[in-house]
Amino acid sequence: MSKTDLSEERGLIRKLLLPDGSSHSLSVAMASRSGSGKTTLLTRLITEARKDEAFKDVRFIYVSVKEEHLFKEKKLKPTNDLYKLFKHLRKNSIGIFYPSDPANYELEVDALIENVFQLSNSNPDTGFVIILDDANILKGFDNRGTPSPAVKKLAVAGRSKNIRGLYITHRIANLPRIMMGNLSGLILMSISSMDLDYSRKIFGVDFEPILPELHSYRWAYVDLISEKMDLFNPVKVV
Repeated sequence: MSKTDLSEERGLIRKLLLPDGSSHSLSVAMASRSGSGKTTLLTRLITEARKDEAFKDVRFIYVSVKEEHLFKEKKLKPTNDLYKLFKHLRKNSIGIFYPSDPANYELEVDALIENVFQLSNSNPDTGFVIILDDANILKGFDNRGTPSPAVKKLAVAGRSKNIRGLYITHRIANLPRIMMGNLSGLILMSISSMDLDYSRKIFGVDFEPILPELHSYRWAYVDLISEKMDLFNPVKVV
């Protein structure tokens, strides 16, 4: 099924991003090869979420190791300083964090996640969405690897604290095994055919029928709770 107007898909946006403790508020993963348009899609999803009253107490944290984003707001300035990031988030619904040291990406991301859990404990009415772009760069981010304790905490315990993770990787097989039972949905763009058998085995969902459709910035949402798939036409940043 194809959709053309993402702004009408409020239910979908909530399933993907709203940290409300429901069965659909587990973490979400996005699999997309380079150049598929994932940053464009992600920007639009977050833009639409911020228009929805259900997200009025939600804070989005976009972590980009490539140090790039497509948000247009002038006051939205990336930082590599966690103190400045969380100070910004006191009055703003989105912040952008650029880890500064390739040798210590994991330490910086772990510190960010732990700070969010502390904030959640002191601000239980506030929800958080932590987006890890190019998460496959992080150590332990593969199907045989062990992610850091903080990333595991985000995946396993985040829902109970109204914290969601969104992990963006190049391949589905980049996802650590511990996350397989802690995801409520997948966002797919152009993916490798090598992921098909892996996905059938791990998720019990066959992506082969939609694989030919995932080109020219088209994308799909896979609901892992109901095992349903929906196809969407490309979106443009507004």
